[in-house]
Order: sequence, then C-alpha cells, then structure tokens
Amino acid sequence: MSSTITFYDIPGSLPGGPYSPSPNTWKIRYALNFKGLQYTTVWVEYPDIKPLYEKLGISAVLTRADGSPYYTLPLIRDASTDAIISDSLPIVEYLDKTYPDTPQLFPLGPDSYTLHAAFSDAFMAKLGNLWQFTMPAMHRVLNPASQTYFDTTKSVMFGTPTLNAADPKGAKRAEEWNKVKADFEGLAKWYREGQKFVIGNKLSWADIVVGGFVLWTRTVLGAESSEWKAMSAWNGGRWAQLLKDLEPYEVVKV
Repeated sequence: MSSTITFYDIPGSLPGGPYSPSPNTWKIRYALNFKGLQYTTVWVEYPDIKPLYEKLGISAVLTRADGSPYYTLPLIRDASTDAIISDSLPIVEYLDKTYPDTPQLFPLGPDSYTLHAAFSDAFMAKLGNLWQFTMPAMHRVLNPASQTYFDTTKSVMFGTPTLNAADPKGAKRAEEWNKVKADFEGLAKWYREGQKFVIGNKLSWADIVVGGFVLWTRTVLGAESSEWKAMSAWNGGRWAQLLKDLEPYEVVKV
C-alpha cells in the first residue's frame, strides 16, 4: 500500500538514528504505527518549523502566553484528503475518523474525545517537576541546528540563562527526583489494582500520551541513567511495562 501520509518529526543526534527526542511527536508515531498506517517521515529542525507552516500555507493552532503564534510539531499531511493537521489530539481524532477500519485510539467512540483531552491535561499537570531533568537532557541530544533555538526558547521556562543552568545538580538532584517519584506515585493511583491501561486492558490514546513522556524520559536521560533505572522500578514496574507494551509501535519509518 502506498503512503499518503507525511509525518513531520524533529530529529536528534541519538545513536542508531534517525530517532526523535520529542515526546509529542513520539505520541503520533506511536499512533500511526498502532493503526498500521503507511507514512513517510520528514525531519524538521526546530528553526525550520515556522517556515514549514508558511510553506504549507497553514496557521499555528496554538498560541504562546503572550498571544503570539506557537509553531510546533507534530504535524501530518494526508495527500488522500488534502488535510494538514497539527497538534496531537486533533491529529488522532482525524486518524480515527478518516481510517475507521484501523484500530481505534478512542475505543469508547468519538464522543470520548473530551475525556481524553481532560486526561491529557491532568497528566501534563503531573509533569512539572520532570521538566528540569528532561528539557536540558533533550537539548543535549538535539542536532546542532536545533540546539541554540531550543536553548533560547525553552530556558525561559525556568528563568535561567541556559537549560544547563536549570538542570539539578548534586544533592538537589536527588531531592528534585524524589518529587518526580511522588508525582508518578500519584499518577499510579489513577489505576485500579490489576488495571493494565487507562481503559482497563484496552490500549487507548491516553496510554500513548503517558507512554510518549515515559519514552522521552528514557530516551533523553539514557536507559543506563540512575533516573531511568529508578523510574523503571516505580509502582511495580508499571512505567517500564508500558514501554514494553508499546514497543511493537516504536518503529521509525522514514
């Protein structure tokens, strides 16, 4: 089957590449692979995202705190329908609707969109303590073409001159990582005992949202890092098991 979908992703300098260090684009790669859809990947460095939008003739759907347009990935273009969609949740809604004969990411039906949106927001609110570890680490594994842009635009999140300055060090690192652990312990309480996925034992978009950020943590900090080794054991190994369950969809198609 020929590919009609172009998936725009952010490249990194990780071994065995091409391999993205972005959690948000990984969510859509997981989704495309889960649905068994054919696609091609176009790699886009951070400074080239805005020119890409301009080339495609589309506007940013997100805005920054100051009201300015926020040009971001993921983004897909489907030649079979002439659709161009950005932002994760609208992309997934489009894929489920346009390709109904593929596994559905909203298995409870399209009316569960709001529930998935609410889950995503609640989950993201749990990650505030994680950023100080993963954002500097992500900066280190980006290609040089993206590093300066990423450092300049993301360090403002922490009020530091650089992302490296935001990275916890020494005794503070262990103290701050314990806060991340507490956040994930709170997240684990959302699941009933014996419940594998957010919707019982059926994989859904909510699990891919969680998996995208867990994969991000392992990817940018490193599978041999003390932080990932600790996280992989938290909550009875729930987060490491989630990545194992998603592993069949961790395929980078170029």
